[in-house]
Amino acid sequence: MTAAPVVDIVWNQGTVAEWRALYAAAPAATLPQSFAYADAMARERGFVPRLGRIVADGRTVGLAQALERRSLKFFTQRQIHRGPLWLDGTPAPALAEAVMAILRRECPRNLRNNLSFLPELPAGDEWAALMARAGFRRIGPGYRTIRIDLTRPLDRLRAAWSASARQRLKQAEKAGLVLDIDAKAQNLPWLMGKEQAQAKTKGFRPLSGRLAVRLRNALLPENGAMMITALHDGDAAAAGLFFIHGAAATYQVGWAGDLGRDTHAMRLVLWRAFEVLRARGVASLDLGGVNPDHAVGVTEFKTSLGGEMVETVGLYR
Repeated sequence: MTAAPVVDIVWNQGTVAEWRALYAAAPAATLPQSFAYADAMARERGFVPRLGRIVADGRTVGLAQALERRSLKFFTQRQIHRGPLWLDGTPAPALAEAVMAILRRECPRNLRNNLSFLPELPAGDEWAALMARAGFRRIGPGYRTIRIDLTRPLDRLRAAWSASARQRLKQAEKAGLVLDIDAKAQNLPWLMGKEQAQAKTKGFRPLSGRLAVRLRNALLPENGAMMITALHDGDAAAAGLFFIHGAAATYQVGWAGDLGRDTHAMRLVLWRAFEVLRARGVASLDLGGVNPDHAVGVTEFKTSLGGEMVETVGLYR
């Protein structure tokens, strides 16, 4: 019988540079676990990060970033979103359960403590039962997205697109569009204005413009923000915002006007993003979430790009 691993979480030891190096080693790093995200949330919403290194049998196997905010001197609000991150891929259930038990002790459930926990564990009955045994209560669905493996050759990436998506990409390539690559996302305020407007017409909750700017500013020292805009005769047709964090990137915001929809410009924006991110050594691209129940069109668009559908186990308290 295999002995259970000896597991601990070591909090707030070492330097930020050491944390960033550990984060960069995570094969599927998520944006909310990056220190840049913590910096943005601290400046915008007053959260303070706790940085945890997960150690099993003396070896570092993962990391967890918890954001904390106190109010009225005794009430603590905590967030652990899209974490912990695992250095060796999905962990063995025994390891994951030991880590969840520690996090439950660190984040007790009572009237003085409120936790929003979106663990980076796959959906499934086994993992849901594990979370319940650790003392967490599920309050909502997990995160669903499409993940693109950018380590594949470009011809294979393109071949993985659906036939209709490849056809529309060809049409976009022939439409006379010019692509502007804004390596520092300097035009972000303009794009966030477009994002707020489309959120009103399409009925979704947009990323706050202020938080988006904070994220960009926090990521800029690591060249972690990029916008790509498709122009037709000088007019913007479509644009995408991409955040690069560790070995991964996230497609954060996308917008297309009538001209962009007519020319399929967003296909060209995303294809160019594949090329640029891959050339920079980014290993995977998170397409920013899908909701098959309430955003069918967006889900179909993203699933046509040849990635892997992933879903996490749920949202917990």
